[in-house]
Amino acid sequence: MADALSLLRQFTIENREYTTENDRFVFNDLAYPKDVKTNYLVYGTGKDNTSKDYYTLESIVFLLKNVELQHANYVKKAAEKGIPAISRPDRKDLLSYLQGQTATADRVDKNAPLDITMQRPLQINKRPAEDPRLDAPKFARVEDDDMQKLKDRREKKFDEKNKELGADQIRPLSGELSTEAILKLRAKFRATTRDKIVDFKENEDTPEPSTEPLPITADTFEIMKRERTWRNRTTVLQSSNKNFAKDILSILNSIKAKEESEQKQEQLAAQRSPIRDITTRAPVEGYSRYNQEKFVPRDESEFKIDTHASYHGLTLKTVTEGATPNKFLSAANPSIPKPIVAANDKLHPASTDTSKRPSRTPIIIIPAALTSLITRYNCKELLEDLKYISTEDGKASGTKRDGDILIQRKKGNLTVPYRITDDPLRLSKQDWDERVVAVFAQGPAWQFKGWPMGGNPVEVFQKIKAYHIKWAQLKTDTNIAKWSVHLIELDQNKRHLDCARIRTFWDSLDQFIAKNKSALRY
Repeated sequence: MADALSLLRQFTIENREYTTENDRFVFNDLAYPKDVKTNYLVYGTGKDNTSKDYYTLESIVFLLKNVELQHANYVKKAAEKGIPAISRPDRKDLLSYLQGQTATADRVDKNAPLDITMQRPLQINKRPAEDPRLDAPKFARVEDDDMQKLKDRREKKFDEKNKELGADQIRPLSGELSTEAILKLRAKFRATTRDKIVDFKENEDTPEPSTEPLPITADTFEIMKRERTWRNRTTVLQSSNKNFAKDILSILNSIKAKEESEQKQEQLAAQRSPIRDITTRAPVEGYSRYNQEKFVPRDESEFKIDTHASYHGLTLKTVTEGATPNKFLSAANPSIPKPIVAANDKLHPASTDTSKRPSRTPIIIIPAALTSLITRYNCKELLEDLKYISTEDGKASGTKRDGDILIQRKKGNLTVPYRITDDPLRLSKQDWDERVVAVFAQGPAWQFKGWPMGGNPVEVFQKIKAYHIKWAQLKTDTNIAKWSVHLIELDQNKRHLDCARIRTFWDSLDQFIAKNKSALRY
């Protein structure tokens, strides 16, 4: 069961409405009293052996509704309403936590007392209060005569079923169970049966239960006020408010895109290196001086050697590699025989495609200005080692960073290369169409001057994933706020947080490449 503070944070982040009813806050089917204690510590309590104090749910809700007021005016208004105000040291961290800017808060006490963490919300009765059936003067009541008729009818049915039998109708079963003993046992059984529940469904003349709603009496109204929704592990898992189709479909689409990219790579590999069937190919015979008899009839009267037979006119290279004889020599001298060629060789002609194989290394564009947080002097440490260093420290290291930079990203047991460049004007049209996957925007629009698509950032970001690195303590640039850019916020003093922040960049980039440019290595 979620605590009151977590439930309020969830409704605030999702921009869902909650109502106020009497002395409690209603969150859909759940409700909490206004004065319920949350697990958010009051500033200054719990230290130096002082007792811990926690803010109430009403105080936190009042702060959210008056967040636009200055703190002094907020405290004054809270005092007029008689609501305890949130102290100034707790105000900023509490608002950041409730609005989803931070995942947790330092003042959230995970070791809060059990009466706070285990408090259960009230279930809200879904019956409308305006139901005319709940009006007290209109409660239906069962008359005494009707009740008596029902009782008489039940007694009659019981007596007919268990009517008294005469002694002449009973015969003894054995010497020990005589007729008198059987009558005594039957009378005892009949006496005890009156106190038991009779199943009227066995009676044929019992009417079927009516499907009409029973009238609401004073007793049933009290029961309905106290009833609660029955919850077990099955009903909890059957969510009626959340739709998981969008998340599941996005996962399935990414898996499908990855499988299709693997199939394309296998097809390309099969086309580039076709497997030839060498089992049925006729072997090429080697040179033999006695094979001359196959071409020239032997004259028994004179021993002659035909120097133009066999491999005449071929070079040493063509003989060793098994190539065909020179066409010009064969045409000039018809007596030069042609070597035997297997029939299957015609099915696999030599490939004449000498074009360069296209690269599948993704390209990432960074700003050329040294005022950006990511430059050519620190991009390798930032994207490969997942740790930020300043541009000055990168220059002082003495490492030359001329031209494009190749980084090696470790992805599990694999290492994937990425090309980093700060001069996009040198890229070809094929690079823009197939290999450019990400760009780090600095803020000014002149960064995209001379780019394809007219240098319009809006059109560029539709085909290339855009990112922007900024300090979390500084305000976001106005252009960055308008564009479709993924923000990466770094802390100026906490370097141990860099790894988690930059991993979000790689995760989103992998999803973009799988969806739009799956033929690349990533």
